[in-house]
Amino acid sequence: MGKAMSNSIKAKAKIIITEFKDKLGLDFTKNKNFIKQMNLPLSKLTINLMSGYITRTLKKEKKEMDSISITKDTKPQMKKLKDTTIHG
Repeated sequence: MGKAMSNSIKAKAKIIITEFKDKLGLDFTKNKNFIKQMNLPLSKLTINLMSGYITRTLKKEKKEMDSISITKDTKPQMKKLKDTTIHG
């Protein structure tokens, strides 16, 4: 199965992310259990798809934030080139 996701699942997941971002994490099972505890009238497939989308979205955000902080903290270093002068 690819990463194609219906717009209705994405919309529902985005609402959950905006409302409960502090209670969600990078763990699929934790997110799935959290959605189950909300007692929404959702099927098992919908819960799994939503928790997978939420997990993937949060991991992507974390990766972007980490790359931004790394680029701000480190100065770009120049590569040392080999000595290319011709002797003799």
